[in-house]
Amino acid sequence: MKTLLSFVLVCASLLPAARAGVTVHQLDENVSFQAVTWQDNYVVASGTAGGIYLSADDGVSWQLIPAPAGSEGRQFRDNQRLVNGRLVLMSAGEGPDSGVFISDNNGKHWQQVSQGQQQSTFYDCFYMTSPTMGWLYGDSDEQGLFVLATTDGGLNWQRQSLPLKAQPSEGGFASSGTCLNDAPGRGIVIGTGNGDTPRLLMLEGNQWHSIESPIAGGEAGGIFSVQATTNTVFVSGGSLKLAGAPASAWQYFIDSGNWQALPELPLKGAVYGSALLASTKGMEYWVSNPQGVAVLKPGADVWQIVSQSNIWSLACQADKGCIGVGKNGVVELYR
Repeated sequence: MKTLLSFVLVCASLLPAARAGVTVHQLDENVSFQAVTWQDNYVVASGTAGGIYLSADDGVSWQLIPAPAGSEGRQFRDNQRLVNGRLVLMSAGEGPDSGVFISDNNGKHWQQVSQGQQQSTFYDCFYMTSPTMGWLYGDSDEQGLFVLATTDGGLNWQRQSLPLKAQPSEGGFASSGTCLNDAPGRGIVIGTGNGDTPRLLMLEGNQWHSIESPIAGGEAGGIFSVQATTNTVFVSGGSLKLAGAPASAWQYFIDSGNWQALPELPLKGAVYGSALLASTKGMEYWVSNPQGVAVLKPGADVWQIVSQSNIWSLACQADKGCIGVGKNGVVELYR
């Protein structure tokens, strides 16, 4: 456990640099950020080397949060700050390297509440739909599809029995913490990959649905990130093995069951992270990967390049903008 002296505001040598409407912070060049979440004014960024940072002013200034003891080698590929102030942190990795940690005092004390019990276990992403209810998705194993749920704010996690069969090698991508997300007014939605046919797993009420997608599958291919509105799921991904091919982005219309391809992406390989930004003209769809950040605005037929930085994960808030995090401790604010 790091001492309280590590609770420091980033300043002086880490002053933000401005370029073309983008404000850039470099918090720690030795940390590669892999997840960012934004709740009210609070932003949490996490990744490698025990790097966990918190902003209480929408990303303007940041403080280092002490990581769980002995976790310097973990990769914290998902996080969420709940409305009650609880921090929930997920590490991804094989077997016991996968875990869930919670803190109610900004990292002064951490409690590990879940850990991979078998070497085949690999946590990919999670999402708390309320201060008490949450879901976690991981790679499938000999028991089938891997979904955990909590009903007590993350203190206890139980494996769920899904009435759906897993495809061989089917799992997810721990690239941004967005392979599982909320589907407002409906339930949750999960994007899968590595199987022959990437699909959406949707839970509405108590009913699970399997929806095949048009995105190509196979090893290292499929759905990396999902975002949802009441009627539409925005799906993005691609293939890490086809680095020269355009990444994929589609819309799935829940009520009609139809898929619609979005304009060809200027990013190659696979989308890592995505976010939605509500604007006066409609919903903007933001995506990112190591080649940069692009946004598709309502009614547009061409994506707009916002950044060419190596950005893994995005979070947006209406009337505030978006935040991206990525390699070498970089945080970018898009206002």
